[in-house]
Amino acid sequence: PITKTKTVESPSCGGGDDEDDKQKKERKPLAQDIKFRLSFLRRKQADVSLQQSVRPPPEEVQKWSESFQELMASKYGLALFRAFLSREFSEENIEFWLACEEFKKSRINKLSSKAWKIYNDFIAVQAPREVNLDSTTRNTIFNNLSNPDHHSFDLAQKRIQGLMERDTYLRFLQSELYLELLQENSST
Repeated sequence: PITKTKTVESPSCGGGDDEDDKQKKERKPLAQDIKFRLSFLRRKQADVSLQQSVRPPPEEVQKWSESFQELMASKYGLALFRAFLSREFSEENIEFWLACEEFKKSRINKLSSKAWKIYNDFIAVQAPREVNLDSTTRNTIFNNLSNPDHHSFDLAQKRIQGLMERDTYLRFLQSELYLELLQENSST
């Protein structure tokens, strides 16, 4: 037996030119809107880059070599150290350290949710930005998550700070990034 198949024209085949033109006209204002938004973002980024190009005073740059705390106390120093750690693929350490600093300033009613977030982001085994902590410290923190206080992460933060002070902080002070800034500031 012979079966006949019926061919059905799709709306895009033949006679669809009017629809294509209509869609193009609708996309044009959308494209213009997106362009406008992107140009606004470009201007804002340019303003930010101008602010970031301001150099810190030479005394401040020199102070960074005195201690890790001096480096962390400087907005510019912190930004530069973060950039350095990013190049070294170890930015999770500074991100954890900063998360702990923010945690200490949190309202009491927010401690539990913020504690779990820090734990899940940085401390849990296989966390997305897992920091290098021993199992005893991990377990202590986990056990204290049911009743966190502003000092719940102090021990872990001190350990990560110690790692940074003994390793990445010293390499930062010897990096071209820091040495060039130090030299630029001392020659002005």
